[in-house]
Amino acid sequence: MSLVSANAAFDIWPDEAIEAIHLASLALLERAGVNVESPAARDLFLAAGCTLSTADRVLVPRAVVADAVAACPASYGLAARDPEKSLVLDAEPGVTYVHNMGGARDVIDPRSGAGRRARMSDQVRACRVMHNLANQSQLTALWQPEDVPDLLEPLYSYLVLAHETDKAIGGPGISHPFQARYLQEMAVVVTGADGSNGVYPVDLAFSPVSPLVLGGEVTDALVAQVRRGGTIVEILPCPAAATTAPGALSAAIAQQNAEVLAGVALTQLAAPGTPVYYGPRLSAVDPRSGVVVSGTPETGVASVAAVLLARRYGLACDCYGPCSDSKVVDAQFGYERAVNALLGIAARPRLLSGIGEIQAGVSSCLEVLVIDDEVLNNVFYAVAGRPWDADALDVEAMVDGVLSGRGFLGTKHTRRYIRSDFVAPLLSYRGGLTEWLAAGRDGVVDLAGEKVGVLVERAPMGLPDDLLEALCGLIASCAVETGVHDYPDPRRALEM
Repeated sequence: MSLVSANAAFDIWPDEAIEAIHLASLALLERAGVNVESPAARDLFLAAGCTLSTADRVLVPRAVVADAVAACPASYGLAARDPEKSLVLDAEPGVTYVHNMGGARDVIDPRSGAGRRARMSDQVRACRVMHNLANQSQLTALWQPEDVPDLLEPLYSYLVLAHETDKAIGGPGISHPFQARYLQEMAVVVTGADGSNGVYPVDLAFSPVSPLVLGGEVTDALVAQVRRGGTIVEILPCPAAATTAPGALSAAIAQQNAEVLAGVALTQLAAPGTPVYYGPRLSAVDPRSGVVVSGTPETGVASVAAVLLARRYGLACDCYGPCSDSKVVDAQFGYERAVNALLGIAARPRLLSGIGEIQAGVSSCLEVLVIDDEVLNNVFYAVAGRPWDADALDVEAMVDGVLSGRGFLGTKHTRRYIRSDFVAPLLSYRGGLTEWLAAGRDGVVDLAGEKVGVLVERAPMGLPDDLLEALCGLIASCAVETGVHDYPDPRRALEM
């Protein structure tokens, strides 16, 4: 893949704009500060030289931010069960690792949009499909199933992920300190990594509440976990421009940036040297209704800015790519997805999220997963450099094609490049109309459904018996610790 600078293709946010947004973020932290609900976290900020403007609101000087950014490691690894599939995370433009969105509530019908609550069997099918997608490097829990206790759900979901893939696993969402602790223990069992050599077993997301609030229990979970060590942290704010962030897109990006920097500062104050990366999730709103939307191009435009800001700080970035507000898989779904996937990849983030997202992120279905794999197949082709050396521009071969009378398919040059320089479809239909009509398909959903049917029938990756026993034992221990008495056998959760 060609390492092209984002601004060579998209001059959306010139260097002057990024610097202005950065300065606005620092001013916002100094003047408005952050509402820090955790007393322990507040004490960390105050000990570093921050001040209180009210009982809970902490004003953060730019020197504290600068010190925190400087304390972040420039490069580190996220371990996979297969070491060859581990991810190297840093700020430089280069390979982009793609992962799915996480934590959807509902499984939908791609034609009608009607949904139902997700169950563990849906999680199993989704992981089976995602493990077999060509363009997905990392898996996280696509749904939050309803048929396991809420307190234990992240652990059950991690068990399914570990059973279905040897790719890198993104930690499911956490709300409590014990969840982070048990997820880390499970990840150590699966990967064998502990962070001691710069390769970590798990990454866990921490979400500030917009505008500029560090919530109490989640903040305590973050502090406890980073002090324990062995964890990568993603700072993942989710502001909505015009409601929980300003209406000017640059100002909304500046607030999101301030929220990320506040999370980075807290992480480094609690445990200097903790690996941390930038997870922007800024959305827009429909000005007619105030409803949050994600499929509009504001998402992709904001993603470009976030990647450039993260790179300014030396942080890896996990921005949004394919997304849609459409309620079904239709033309709106397609054009929103393509635009935001292309914008999301333009700045070369280290991580790109969004596979499986539909209905503004509240839902998903298996057909969307395989359609997204094809969207990304085309996007990666579009942004990769094409050869233009003497071999590709072989004038003798071109002359031969023009003058020989055999046509270009008769030349070795064309036969060689038609294999290497053309995109190979993973899903799209390229046959004739007669054959299409004879097959009785209505559209891409039918093609996607056929591919899903093939993928879910593949054998699971599986886990060695000793690893499976250890993971199920950790879930049982967590249930005892939290007083959850009624919970299903974790092994049954691995069934479709």
